[in-house]
Amino acid sequence: MKKYEEAEQDYLAGMKYKDIADKYGVTINTVKSWKSRYWNATKKVATSQKSVHTKPKKVAHKTVTDIAIEELANSDLNDKRKAFVIEFVRLYNATQAYINAYGVDYSTAKTAGPRLLENVGVQKEIKRLRDARFKELSIGVFDLLDDVVAEAKGDLGEYINFGSEELKSVDEDTGKPITKHYSWVALKDKSSVDTKLLKKVNVGKDGVVVELHDRNKARDTLLDWMLKKGRFVEENNTDDKNKTTVVDDLGG
Repeated sequence: MKKYEEAEQDYLAGMKYKDIADKYGVTINTVKSWKSRYWNATKKVATSQKSVHTKPKKVAHKTVTDIAIEELANSDLNDKRKAFVIEFVRLYNATQAYINAYGVDYSTAKTAGPRLLENVGVQKEIKRLRDARFKELSIGVFDLLDDVVAEAKGDLGEYINFGSEELKSVDEDTGKPITKHYSWVALKDKSSVDTKLLKKVNVGKDGVVVELHDRNKARDTLLDWMLKKGRFVEENNTDDKNKTTVVDDLGG
């Protein structure tokens, strides 16, 4: 084994330059030269032989909406119509969507926007983007109906306690016993109620105000949906013009 190779073993064992130089009868500069010329080269070779682990690239998961937008980009619509589709789905306003996509004034967009909305290709892409957004949000018709049903069945008693009590006392003027009646209203604790049905809660100078969403409006919405879906069939007869008949989904 050559001298510098033996010296490398000492260096790797932790021996200092001065001690290595004394052991092999050379100068410190010679030891440093061995290190730069031979020892570093050895370490480089060893390093190059090590397996290299590359970090896997993070691939962003595409959402349903992302895929729908990519398909829109590859559609036959021109760029401005593609922009109109995206703006309309975002705003649900044909006039403003046309202004944003085409950069025209309001009077022009008021006519051109609704007209472009009638284009078959535009309608197709709008429907596809809307469907993608609904799918991504996991919202269906029955999810919305559940909320309307809850509003239609909302009960104020679930949110407040109220009652009346008698208070016995003595009349200061006559000294005779009297009974006074008074009423009270108390809100239930927030942790024990479902707050999504609440429209307004207020405690002011006139007392407690608790307001739920409009039950009648919710019921009208449900009835209208059921009529359109054939859950009810309206009948006209001389005895009761408002009579309705319940039918099943098979039309029986």
